[in-house]
Amino acid sequence: MMPIIFTTGAFLQPMKVKSDNGKEHWIWTVSEFIDDSFNNGEVFNPNEYADSLEKLLQCNDES
Repeated sequence: MMPIIFTTGAFLQPMKVKSDNGKEHWIWTVSEFIDDSFNNGEVFNPNEYADSLEKLLQCNDES
């Protein structure tokens, strides 16, 4: 099981990714938001996942 850590407002978990040169790296990724996020000082609750970058950047209307 992958470890999950908490930072203010979000849970993080590790994910292995490959860079352009094929080298593997481990990074922390947000797995769940539990508090408001902000964009330019305004509340912005982004989608946690999406099938495109455009949809990922859209505000989540469920908040």
